Formats: sequence, structure tokens, C-alpha cells
Amino acid sequence: MREKDLYKALNNESIRAGILRKWQNISRAVESVIKTYPFVLDYAKEVKIAKMEVSSNYEYWIDKAMRAFENAANRSKSKCYVHYAKNEKDARKIIGEVVRSGKVIVKAKSMVSEEIGLKKFLHELGNEVWETDLGDFIVQLANDRPMHLIAPAIHYSKKQAARILEKVGIRGESVEDLAEGVRGFMREKFLVANVGISGCNAFSAETGRIFLVENEGNIRISTTLPEKYVAIVSIDKMLPSDELCLKSVLVQSAFAGTFPPSYININEPGSQEIHVVFLDNGRKDAPEFAREQLACIRCGRCQTECPVFQMLGNYWGSIYGGPMGLVLSYIITRNIGIEVFLCCLCGKCREVCPMEIDMPSIIRELRKRWFAEKR
Repeated sequence: MREKDLYKALNNESIRAGILRKWQNISRAVESVIKTYPFVLDYAKEVKIAKMEVSSNYEYWIDKAMRAFENAANRSKSKCYVHYAKNEKDARKIIGEVVRSGKVIVKAKSMVSEEIGLKKFLHELGNEVWETDLGDFIVQLANDRPMHLIAPAIHYSKKQAARILEKVGIRGESVEDLAEGVRGFMREKFLVANVGISGCNAFSAETGRIFLVENEGNIRISTTLPEKYVAIVSIDKMLPSDELCLKSVLVQSAFAGTFPPSYININEPGSQEIHVVFLDNGRKDAPEFAREQLACIRCGRCQTECPVFQMLGNYWGSIYGGPMGLVLSYIITRNIGIEVFLCCLCGKCREVCPMEIDMPSIIRELRKRWFAEKR
């Protein structure tokens, strides 16, 4: 986090307007979902128990998940491979060897790919890389960063987005016209793409299946149409069974205010060449006081509700901004930045979190450790 970025964010009215608009819409939507489908809260409790069980013995669950995927590949007699990356450098190297150069790559919205700096790396190898999520596509063309976990272009108005889309010849008078223009542009990329890349919302250690939730349909095409598909699975996304994976994506969708989700994709070995890259990047050795953060399902509620995030957006933090980002960034890097002191410890993040993660207490501990390091 750089000081000039914070002032830039504070002076950007569209960040506050976008996040506050999303906050109002999501809050109402989530309240309605929970009232209509109260079983979602029971699912959340089950998922958290399972995630904490997995995080207590990652070695066992990584081995189990990798074997499950290999067994599924053997049954289907398909070209499927499983990899383990200790850190982001390993992950980039593995994916670079799979993709090589001179390829057209279509990429689903994935914060874990942002975590490892994948898009820039693949560009440097000489590949053409396209984000296929509408928000991420706008952010890519603007040479910007995703502003929110589930709404990456939340800080752009319709007029601003229209100007950005003109860079690739997409024009229109209405949101519908612009969306149709992007759809046509993306279809051309899908048809020539050599490689599809996605993250993972949940991975079943029971069957080796990859669960992905979305509302646009682009992930379904990105992960099935190209001849090669790469799934990046951070190890905190592993769950013991298909049932728990399904419950996890339903809870994520509910607390993102998009319930029921338009699409739930379940990918497994088939006719494609598939590479699954399990990424540790600090998670396996997370300190006990911060381990609860590994139960996070990335619904983005803590970001939207946070009064500091509402002012600064994802400029407050590194890859993962806001309350969950402060803790997850520490788990990944073991660095404590001065940004932990921007948190007002109001507790809203804990109150709205479906996993009931006590982020304020973890951030208090990070502050203590920051002072201890400075002595």
C-alpha cells in the first residue's frame, strides 16, 4: 500500500459511489435470501467446520485431493495432470510450462490468479490473454486492478465503462448495447482460444471435481471450449465432499446477493487436457491466530460493509483488499503493513461474515505484532 494510492482513492468519488451502491443492493438482497432460504445459515456452519478441519491437516487433504483427481483422470483415460505449487513463483513456472508462448488465453474471473501475478507473466511469455468476466474485462482495458472480490469494476460509471470499451471498438448507447458488444468480442476470442484458465470456488477431495459459481456464463465457455484448461486451486478451497462443495458455493452466492446462482459449473476429467495446480503460498503454515481466515469463501460481504473499504476500495491492501485482505495478505506474505491501523475495529465484517470469522480480533493481534517488530 502506497500513501499516494490512498489519496488517489479518497479523491475518486466513483469508488465511494460504486461501493455504496453495491452495499445497498447487496444488503437488501442478502437479507431477503436469508429470510426466504434460512437453511443457507446451516450450510454456512457446516462449511466452516469442514474448512477448519481441512486447515488443521493440509498435508493429508492435499494428498487426498490430488489422488482423487488422478483417479478420476485414470477412469476417464484423459490427459489430466495435477501439480503442487509451494508459492506464486512455482505456480507461474508450472503454468508457463503448460501454456508456453504464442497462445490465445481466455481467463475466468480469478483473484488467485491476481495473487500470483499470472496475467502479466503470461503476457511477458508472448501470449494474448483476455479476461472474460465483464467487470474484469473493463478493468483489464483500463490497466487497473479489481476493486472488489465479486464486482471488480464497481468503481466505474456506465459512461466511464463505455469510454474504456471504445479501446477495442465496442460502442453503444445503453448497457445492453455495450454488453452485446462485449459478448460478440468475446465469442471471437473463445473460438480461437488455445487455453482456458480459472480459479476454483471449491474442490472436492472426494471426487476431484472443480466447483465454479458464476452469473454470466463466461466461465462455462472458458473452461470447456479450449483444448487445454488450467484450474488454480488455492488449498483453502478444498472440502471433504461434493455435498460440502455445493453447499459452499450456495453460501457464497447467497451472501453475495446473487441467490440462486445462474450457473454452477462442476468440471472433472473428460475430453480436454486439464491441469490442476494446487497452490499453498503461505496457507499451510498459517499461524494459529490467523488460521480462521482460511475458512473464508470469498463472498465479499466484509469488504462491502466495511466503512474504510467504502472510502478506499481495494487501494486499502494489496491483492485482497479490506478486512479479509489484511489477514489473508499476512498469511501469504508474513508481512504486516501500516494499513492494519486504518481498520476502525467496528466489527461489521465479523457480523456479516457467513463464516463468522473474527477479523477484528485477528487485526488487533497483527497490530500488536507490528509494534513488537518495530521495537
